[in-house]
Amino acid sequence: MNIFNQNIIENKEEHKAKSGRPLKEETKLTRSINLKLTEDDYALLKEKAEKLGMKATQYAREMALKGRVKSRFTIEELDLMRKLSGIANNLNQITKLAHQRGLYMVTEVLIEIIDKIKSLFHDR
Repeated sequence: MNIFNQNIIENKEEHKAKSGRPLKEETKLTRSINLKLTEDDYALLKEKAEKLGMKATQYAREMALKGRVKSRFTIEELDLMRKLSGIANNLNQITKLAHQRGLYMVTEVLIEIIDKIKSLFHDR
């Protein structure tokens, strides 16, 4: 292999794009603050954290640093989205069936789906 070919190979390796997800920059938590709470305050803090799918310490850290916590979806909201997604899938299948067999043939199924959607929102 001559020098010219060797240089081309080295340049390709240097400029080759890395595949995959970029590495996450992690800053280690090295300092701590001791926070004393009453049992009631701790229970309230833990309850709020659980509703957001967080640990109590993570919730307290964000509240202390930012004064608010970026709201994630609650467990109930995630469950509702999963159910709606399933209903949307069923609706797509029924639409296909309606195109194949006619709308009149799938009317009963459509009424059942509408009732399920109504019950999801009335349960809240």
